[in-house]
Amino acid sequence: MVKHIIAVLSLFFSSISIAVEGYKDIYIDREQDIVIHGILCGPDINNLKTFKPSYVFTNTTTISKGTYYYDSPHGNYSLTFNPTQNSSVMGRGLLKQGQTKKEQMLKHICIVSKLAGLPSAINNQLNQITLSAEDPNWDETMAKYTFVSGKPAYGAGVYQNQRTTAKFDQADKAVFEANQAYLKEMEKIFSHESSLIAKKLPLKLQQAIEYAHENDGRFEGKTYPAIKEPAVWTPTSKERYNDLNRLRRQTMDWDKVTQLNFDWFFGLVGKDNKLMSTQLLPSSKVRWNVHTLEQLTTVKASFENGKSLELDFLITSSKVNPEVFDNMETIKKKALLVRNNPIVSSREPRKPVSLPNSDSIDVYSPTDKISIFFSPFRDKALGDTYRYK
Repeated sequence: MVKHIIAVLSLFFSSISIAVEGYKDIYIDREQDIVIHGILCGPDINNLKTFKPSYVFTNTTTISKGTYYYDSPHGNYSLTFNPTQNSSVMGRGLLKQGQTKKEQMLKHICIVSKLAGLPSAINNQLNQITLSAEDPNWDETMAKYTFVSGKPAYGAGVYQNQRTTAKFDQADKAVFEANQAYLKEMEKIFSHESSLIAKKLPLKLQQAIEYAHENDGRFEGKTYPAIKEPAVWTPTSKERYNDLNRLRRQTMDWDKVTQLNFDWFFGLVGKDNKLMSTQLLPSSKVRWNVHTLEQLTTVKASFENGKSLELDFLITSSKVNPEVFDNMETIKKKALLVRNNPIVSSREPRKPVSLPNSDSIDVYSPTDKISIFFSPFRDKALGDTYRYK
């Protein structure tokens, strides 16, 4: 009977063709159950005593056609399996130390499941063990079999087992996904706040033009009474004197800026132009500028002479925590630093960030004070941030 089995195997072995080209790479999913296949492989089909036991790790009850990768104390290697007409027999090609060529492949034939007629001592080694992903003895079981065959690949170049990396991968992924949700929610909040500011711009432009007509020239020749020195210098009187002088200088500077705004506006449109209407033009899309949000919005004033003035306002946000922009690679590096560094290992890797609310971000516009409404444009060139046509 054994001779008959050997003859059958010899027939299969002669027809086996193994190559790396055209074979898919097969990796093990750490989050699924793992099937550990006990197999026997050898080069001499006429001498089953030359067959040696080995193990193959899959997520299926059969060994699929393709290339499996392993990391062993003697280096990395790959096993490429090719089926035969008998589901219990497969051809196997072994490549070591980064070899990839067909002519470099060491070919063996493998018995991958029980065969009628084989001695019981051989069939007893052709077993399958299913290791549950939730098995509390997962580490010990895997270590028992990887000691013989080496560690299987869970991805290209990844040979770390589930118990030491999967929970960390899941935690890092949760941090990344929370960051993405945080940024999206922040954009939503900013869009809302920005639209509220933008809707006020037409009225503010109208008020700024009216303010310019009413107040133009009143700062020219304006006098600012000097601050009298105190009769007796004391720490309190000196502080009061300095405060009054500082306030006087601020008032003078503020009035100067206000008049410069009037000069810019009337120098552009003339003093006799009558305002007919103001309107808000479509805003640009919200975008990130490094760690702040921005949106450009335009307000238009139409005058009686048929001309119009368009002013571009950049609405911006306060700075967002830079860490929420970290990609997966950066998140993993930072987490590993905490987990593996004995100095900082007492700290916990960061937790997923909570979603922001309206208090998490400030939204700014340079239009809060009517008297400086035109200030952002004074030093700009026509066509840059404003247009008069």
